[in-house]
Amino acid sequence: MRFDRWRWFAPVSLALLVAVPLAQAQNVKVVLDEVTDDRVSSEMMSGQLQIQFKLDGTGLDKVVAARAIVKEAKDDKGTNLAKDLKASDFRERNMNGGALDVSLASPARDATSVSVKGSIELFIPSKDPGAMVTIPKAFAKLDKPLTSESLTAAGIKLTPLSAEGYAAQMKKQKLTDKDIEEIRAQGKAHGASEKDIEMAIGLAKAFEEMGAQAPAEGSVILAGPAATFAKIQSIDIIGPDKKPIDIRSKETSTRGESSVMVMKPDSLPAGAALKLTLLTAKSKVSVPFEMKKVELP
Repeated sequence: MRFDRWRWFAPVSLALLVAVPLAQAQNVKVVLDEVTDDRVSSEMMSGQLQIQFKLDGTGLDKVVAARAIVKEAKDDKGTNLAKDLKASDFRERNMNGGALDVSLASPARDATSVSVKGSIELFIPSKDPGAMVTIPKAFAKLDKPLTSESLTAAGIKLTPLSAEGYAAQMKKQKLTDKDIEEIRAQGKAHGASEKDIEMAIGLAKAFEEMGAQAPAEGSVILAGPAATFAKIQSIDIIGPDKKPIDIRSKETSTRGESSVMVMKPDSLPAGAALKLTLLTAKSKVSVPFEMKKVELP
């Protein structure tokens, strides 16, 4: 099978559209930073259009994380580039120089420009005292849900697990024939080939085998609904000296509506606390943007 393939990379330095008020009338602008166009000519393959944004303005020192949300995206040939596009996760501001990116569908081969409309969502925990929740002595009782008024108010349900509790949780998440059939059905619905579907099933089985292994000694394990973890921007373990304990690794697995997070801190002293930074409605600020006729490189 023959196909032609292009890959362009072109920095663009156009400040496009928006400035909206933050606290105390501070302004933030969305700046188009880079466009990467990866188009293919074969119908058997699909490329991507990646657009990267940067933020400019005052008050950004209070922004802990941000994400780009694209609501509409079309090329000048009318191709919908945002079909089935999901909102990206929040990215901490110290990552990738503060840049945010979105991956859109591939434009038509003869398209020369795209128009994009959406918003940048800023996470500013200082705007909401309820965004920071600390649970003292969080690991004193394993396999029992954490309780506090703040957690209840935020709709957060978390349980610290023992090694035995983790094994029981992983047993509940074991792949069934029904799960495999759902993977097949979803793959077919999205037009995936049999090879790709089998690869996805193999990957799911591989993750299951990894989860079946006992976590390393000294690990901190948290279980809860996937909806709970979606509300949490960051998790810290706080020692008796009130300082965060370094976490070497952090992995989260999700099956259906349940998630399990395994963290490996440097240490877990008696009386350690758990500090959660939550993505509350009051802590988020939306910055709309609209970019018309952005030239493709």
